[in-house]
Amino acid sequence: YCAIRSGNPGGHVDPWEPLRVAQAVKKMGLRHAVVTSVDRDDLPDGGAGLFAQTVHAIRQEAPGCTVEVLIPDFQGDENALQTVLDACPEILNHNIETAPRIFRMVRARGSYWQSLDLLDRAKRAGLRTKSGMMVGLGETKEEVLATMDDLRSVACDILTIGQYLRPSSWHHPLDRYYTPQ
Repeated sequence: YCAIRSGNPGGHVDPWEPLRVAQAVKKMGLRHAVVTSVDRDDLPDGGAGLFAQTVHAIRQEAPGCTVEVLIPDFQGDENALQTVLDACPEILNHNIETAPRIFRMVRARGSYWQSLDLLDRAKRAGLRTKSGMMVGLGETKEEVLATMDDLRSVACDILTIGQYLRPSSWHHPLDRYYTPQ
């Protein structure tokens, strides 16, 4: 569903990236920063350490700026998630993406229930949680409402819902365009 090329950067990590991100946050005078990345499945911790380092760097360079991290599921690695939880971002965001029935068609390597568990663990750790889902992939209204119920069952604080737009003919087809009405 994303128009991002896949590849393996070979485990290369720029050790200065967290500081450069924090300096950019400071330079822009941001009051709230959202930190995200492409998956780093090539790293043993899935990039969790980079998220944590970036949270800490922003706190040091731009005190008073709140931090939201939009993280992957770390393929269920509880230690990787704990690394991010220990950094205590103000908001932990992990997108549920879609309803369970079509989840595997959209995220073949993910798990709907694993995503819910991740949000539940973050909430139980005391963090404010956020998730997002796309519509227009073939879900029914009832499935959207059931997904919202599932997110409430793990006390998710914030939900965003966005229209899926097919980035290319190679991506999952658009089933329906929802109008604001």
